[in-house]
Amino acid sequence: MQQNGQQRQERKRLQQTTEQRAQESAPDSTATAIPEQEEQQLRAAQQKAEEYLDLLRRTQADFVNYRRRMNQEQDEVRLAAKVEVLDQVLPVLNDFGRALGTTPPELAKHPWVQGLFLVARRLTTLLDQLGVRPIGTPGETFDPRWHEALTVEARADTPEGTIVQVTRPGYALGERIIRPAQVIVAGSPSPAGSAPPQQEDSAC
Repeated sequence: MQQNGQQRQERKRLQQTTEQRAQESAPDSTATAIPEQEEQQLRAAQQKAEEYLDLLRRTQADFVNYRRRMNQEQDEVRLAAKVEVLDQVLPVLNDFGRALGTTPPELAKHPWVQGLFLVARRLTTLLDQLGVRPIGTPGETFDPRWHEALTVEARADTPEGTIVQVTRPGYALGERIIRPAQVIVAGSPSPAGSAPPQQEDSAC
């Protein structure tokens, strides 16, 4: 009886050892499942990071465009305000220049007249520093973007379309016209023996 009990114990130990070895040699399904789950989480995290990076790039580009647009709008507002002020100042400057142009020669050397000429020069220098430039000079070719033709004068000694006289100077700020120059333009001479065309009177 004792021998049978020992045999049973021996068989039990052998069976346990066999099962243990089988378990050790069998693939660990839990160990394989964990890396696959981690890999899926890593892929999801990478995709999320790429989405956030793309969103950040788009936001940054939108902000750069917004800042550029705001700067352009501010420049346009400043330019419009400057043009509005200059449009009011320039007629006064022109009147000042015409008054100085009619100064009698005997008074030209008087200190107060010289002071007025100095003020006119300082105003001209200030306009130049602001970027304002005069437009319209005799000898230039007429350009409707910069000049306003008051009349056309038949001239045989000047090419057609040339400015022969500036009745009121124009001014521009950069490429923006504050006011066009009013000019008289040379036209083709009338054929010999024919009367010049009569201009119809029009009510202003």
